[in-house]
Amino acid sequence: MSADGHDNWHQHTAAEGQPQQEHAAQASPKALGLTFIFMVLGVLFVIIVLKVYFDSYMSSWKAKVEENTAAAQVTWEWKQDLLGNMAPSIAPASEAVIAEYAQN
Repeated sequence: MSADGHDNWHQHTAAEGQPQQEHAAQASPKALGLTFIFMVLGVLFVIIVLKVYFDSYMSSWKAKVEENTAAAQVTWEWKQDLLGNMAPSIAPASEAVIAEYAQN
């Protein structure tokens, strides 16, 4: 420690050997550009994959939940009951119409 209480990290002893060259003293524009391009492409790839997954999930969810006939089940049964009750009365009416046309 120095007199000011700070670690003298910048002072080296002879036991450490020869000083090393500065690491990454010069940034490579090519490496920086390629790194940026790959990062942008990676982010775009993730966004596209998430969009495709979301669309796939939502289309199957809509088909299962929203686009079904569950809400119309009560009305469908009511209509079938009415049609079932009308079937016996339709036969005599159609016979009467056929007889009327046969006379003309």
